Amino acid sequence: MSHKRGRALAGVVAACLLLSSCGGGGGGGGGGGQAGSNAPPFPTASEDQLPAGTRIDVSAKNLFQMGAGDSWQYTVLNAGGNAITTATRRVISGPDSSGRVSITDDDGGPSTTTYVVSADGLLDESPLGSDAPASAASIVGALFEYATPLYPVGAERRHVRSGPWGADLDGDGIGESFRLEITQVFLGFETARLSSFLTLNDVAHFRNVITLTLRPTTPGYTDYTLIGTEETWFAPGLGLVKALRSIADSEGVTVDPLHTLLFSSGFVAGVNWNVQVPPPPVLDGTFVDVPLVHNALVYDSVRNKYYASVPGSVVGNGNSIATIDPVTAQVTYSAPVGSEPNALALAADASVLYVGIDGSGDVAKLALPSMAEQGRVKLISDMFFGQSRAETIAVSPADPTVAAVSMAWSGVSPRHAGVALLRNLVMQPNRTQVHTGSNLITFDATGSTLYGQNTETTEFGLRRIQVLADGLVEDLVVPATTGFGTRGLAFVGNRVVTGRALYDAPALTAAGLISRAGDCTAQRSGSLLLCFGAQDFNTGQAHLLIADPDTFVIKGSLLYALSEPITASRRLVEGPAGQVAIGYALSGPGSVSKVRLFSSAQLLTPPTPPAVAWPVTSSSTADGQALDVGITHNALVYDSMRNLYYASVPGSVIGSGNSIATIDPATGQVTHSAPVGSEPNALAIAADASVLYVGIDGSGDVAKLALPSMAELGRVKLVTDPFFGQSHAETIAVSPADATVAAVSMAWSGSSPRHAGVALLRDLVMQPKRTQRHTGSNLITFDAAGATLYGQNNESTEFGLRRIQVLADGLVQDLVVTAAPGSGRALSFAGNRVVSGRSLYDTQALTVAGAISGASDCWAQRSGTQLLCLSDFSAPGRVLVASSATFVIGASLVYATSEQDTSRRLVQGPADQVAVSYTSIFSTPKIRLFSSAQLP
Repeated sequence: MSHKRGRALAGVVAACLLLSSCGGGGGGGGGGGQAGSNAPPFPTASEDQLPAGTRIDVSAKNLFQMGAGDSWQYTVLNAGGNAITTATRRVISGPDSSGRVSITDDDGGPSTTTYVVSADGLLDESPLGSDAPASAASIVGALFEYATPLYPVGAERRHVRSGPWGADLDGDGIGESFRLEITQVFLGFETARLSSFLTLNDVAHFRNVITLTLRPTTPGYTDYTLIGTEETWFAPGLGLVKALRSIADSEGVTVDPLHTLLFSSGFVAGVNWNVQVPPPPVLDGTFVDVPLVHNALVYDSVRNKYYASVPGSVVGNGNSIATIDPVTAQVTYSAPVGSEPNALALAADASVLYVGIDGSGDVAKLALPSMAEQGRVKLISDMFFGQSRAETIAVSPADPTVAAVSMAWSGVSPRHAGVALLRNLVMQPNRTQVHTGSNLITFDATGSTLYGQNTETTEFGLRRIQVLADGLVEDLVVPATTGFGTRGLAFVGNRVVTGRALYDAPALTAAGLISRAGDCTAQRSGSLLLCFGAQDFNTGQAHLLIADPDTFVIKGSLLYALSEPITASRRLVEGPAGQVAIGYALSGPGSVSKVRLFSSAQLLTPPTPPAVAWPVTSSSTADGQALDVGITHNALVYDSMRNLYYASVPGSVIGSGNSIATIDPATGQVTHSAPVGSEPNALAIAADASVLYVGIDGSGDVAKLALPSMAELGRVKLVTDPFFGQSHAETIAVSPADATVAAVSMAWSGSSPRHAGVALLRDLVMQPKRTQRHTGSNLITFDAAGATLYGQNNESTEFGLRRIQVLADGLVQDLVVTAAPGSGRALSFAGNRVVSGRSLYDTQALTVAGAISGASDCWAQRSGTQLLCLSDFSAPGRVLVASSATFVIGASLVYATSEQDTSRRLVQGPADQVAVSYTSIFSTPKIRLFSSAQLP
């Protein structure tokens, strides 16, 4: 209950009696009152009625947030719902060590309330305010405005106080008496919608009534009563978000008209709120920013310390190694170690620290923890490029006296000066080549192999380097899925992790990648990866991903910064259990160098991701009904044997990514398979629905899954090119005559043209004869017998429609014709005709047979000769039912009143239903299940 209302009542009642304006002549009285001269004074009494039943613990909800500096602004609405003014509540002092905190409230005039906050609730020591007479204040005493734990829902808490008021208000020389009654009912937890996008949950709703009666002693005066009513809503972590208030007197006069306070903005618990903008997210942990200008950062798990190299530009402490305490964030500095220390590498046993000294081109070796120098070695120098420096250093996990150094020249592009091996600080004669090589380096678990990554040219080669007694010999290079911004290279569980991609060692075949991640590193203990989330260009927010290196599934996403510059040069270093450090090195004018120590319980025990719940909404058009399933997916097929849709779910979906979703056509409900591999995409189902082929883009495989169990029957790796790298399946087609035969149109990522040829799989064995790459068949479909494959080029203006013979040992292309330009998303076979986009071609010579007017893409009906087409991109969106023989449109059905997405695809479902799949990055992903009696 708001004791601000009690103060208002006391003031109004007293003023009323002082002005002699509230009675006379035998008027009625409140509170059961009688004529003042004839009724006895209210006795001195105190009554508390506390409800029975189990009380409700809300200690974890923080409903009554009142911290130093907190403030709340409200829009005040009249009874008609119109805004009339604003009101403010503000913490002006406290909380102190005793829990005392004072809040001002200017609704109806300024007032201040001081509470004592404890586990028992909000205790108001002066419910009638500081102006009430001492007698009344003493009798009323302290009351809990809100008591915790809360009393049971619907139960009434009641307090009555009465006795001498302690002042003569009617001027007859005799003091008046009073009666105060306060009731409160907890009405339960609700949702509170504060704006079109901000809805708060677990909001506690209360009803409060305060009744104050003063009984005069002058003959002819009657009792005067004021009744204040209020309903309040308190949100977790925010406090009062809504109040409905009014005051009326015993004669029916409105003293304070009914009005509503609705929270609009504020600064609460360190967070700025505004209901007109999305509320700020809450970090998934705590952090301390250490304002340390530095170049590189490592962690010593033996001594629980971070070490950072400090450049010479730092006045007083430059050219040193800083030691950071992970608990206190305190920084100490070593003696100077040389000119411009930069790259750091720590031995596995934490006995020594290797430091690249850029100013002199040395590598120094420091004993730990003393930082005493044990020696140094000069790196190579060139007559033209000058002295090299250490770009990165790696220490052998098997021998702290062995280190590898990736060298670089300053002011040169490419800067790479080769990789050298140091044994006891002696550079061995065999070094890797200069110019294009390994800017990043890491040893395997035994120290017998070094892996390197080129991050400065588009070659992006991932290298395997043998560690010999007299140096290093590079023996394998493969193109990696990485980029110029990659700063992380690690060896984890017999895999090399470069940026977000994982490669199986020693062959360096693609294993998979972590979706929407930046650099990844292995947990020191445990079996998970810690990765930077891809930087968000819209919000600037920064996340840390926790991922499984075996399934590539993201287990959690932790928000560690509300804002992070997109250009920030950041590096991730795992610290003690439950903590990571993010090092921001100087990266140019305006950049700020610091170390953020981010701690979270979820780093100790990764959260179990909640089961993903895809929204299902229904709607209708003039021609049918629709269910929109808001699922993030890549591809969609229909299983007519089991009446189910299957969709490939990308790894970006936390907890359920890298799976195959099964969708019920009737309800839109979704279930997920176990992980099937990194980034499942293209799908193709066998004609007998016995197996499902899945393109696994992250590893460049095609997996074959048994239906309905989704158990893997095997997989095959697609082609790899020494320049373009690993290909992936762009489209897959299964022979209608043999479920063990499939064709795969392959593509390279990041290349144009992307086409890598079409391969034939027999029992998951790739046959030797493949079609040409560069310009070919991005879309493929078999004829009815499985003897011929047809393909369509949809990435260049050649627009070739191709006929390809299916042989025992592969595929041979024997005819190409120029097809009509189209959207390039549909290719199927119907009634001895090839359907490409909206056009149909006779199979014998691929001559044009006709086209469906007003269509963008058409697909052959599962059985029969009809076509199901999507209309062109003028609103509304329509499904056209047309004949593949006559090209006549038999039905034009509106499935969407507006349609802007040009990347939609249509899949025929059960009788009377089609599914429209939306996967564009420019629209909200979903599947629309459209049903109409006019569909086949």
